[in-house]
Amino acid sequence: MPTHGVQVVATAETAKSPTILIVEDEALIASSIEELLAESGFRVAGVAASALEALAIADAHRPQLALVDIRLTGEVDGIELACRLRDDYGMPSIFLTGLFDATIERRAGRARPLGFLHKPFRPSQVFNAIERALSDGNN
Repeated sequence: MPTHGVQVVATAETAKSPTILIVEDEALIASSIEELLAESGFRVAGVAASALEALAIADAHRPQLALVDIRLTGEVDGIELACRLRDDYGMPSIFLTGLFDATIERRAGRARPLGFLHKPFRPSQVFNAIERALSDGNN
């Protein structure tokens, strides 16, 4: 029986663009990153304010990359979350951070991040970090 009314879910352009998960508990920062990614042609799998929300989005949408704030509210911080995303979903992360010292750097290294964005960051820094991370991941 022929199928009529086929629904197009994604255009060729959006089907090729990487899907990114944003994990940031500061709503204003999360919103500005989401807007920047959309304007840059990336698809946003979702925005999570906690590790639990991030894992649910990762499970449902399987993004290719996560932007993860190191300091999250709740029991699980961004470093621990990034380790779980990598181990459970094969998803690399770029860390977002306002505070950065040797202890955090050592702990963050366990997650094998593809980069760090230090707050406050410029839109071009976000775009460049994602582009670098995605191109490094494909080589």
